[in-house]
Formats: sequence, structure tokens, C-alpha cells
Amino acid sequence: MVRPKIIELSCGVVATLVVLDFYSYFVRELLVSLALFTVAFLVLALAALAAILLWWASEQLADRSGPASRKVIEFSRRLLAAYVRP
Repeated sequence: MVRPKIIELSCGVVATLVVLDFYSYFVRELLVSLALFTVAFLVLALAALAAILLWWASEQLADRSGPASRKVIEFSRRLLAAYVRP
């Protein structure tokens, strides 16, 4: 049963190296940068998801509210399509 001892020893060595590297300024700086970019990406992703959900909810509401709103949706789609075409 040599295998579990090797795994325990290698995990111990890796943990020791990680703990010692936390004392390095560059490692701490990289970890802080990683945390900040992760938070920024999360905020941007949640904002995009909220925009998509709001668009979907407005489409559902307009579809259920009656023919007048459908005409407005069709008009806005034609208007957007005119801007998209070169």
C-alpha cells in the first residue's frame, strides 16, 4: 500500500508550497487581480442576463396585451431591420 502515502506526501508538499507562495507579493497581486476580474465578469454577465430577461418579459407582455401592442412591436421590428440593412 505505497500509493496512499505518495498521495498524502504530494498533497502535503503542494499545500506547503501554496502556503509559502501566499507570502510572495506577486502571488498576492495575481490573486487579487483574479478576484477583481471574476467579480467584474460576474457583474457584466448578470447585467446581460437581466437585459435578456427584461426583453423576453416585455415580448411576452406585449404578445398577451392585445393587437395594438403587436402593431407597435411589428413597427419597431421594421424600424430596427431598416437600420440593420446597409
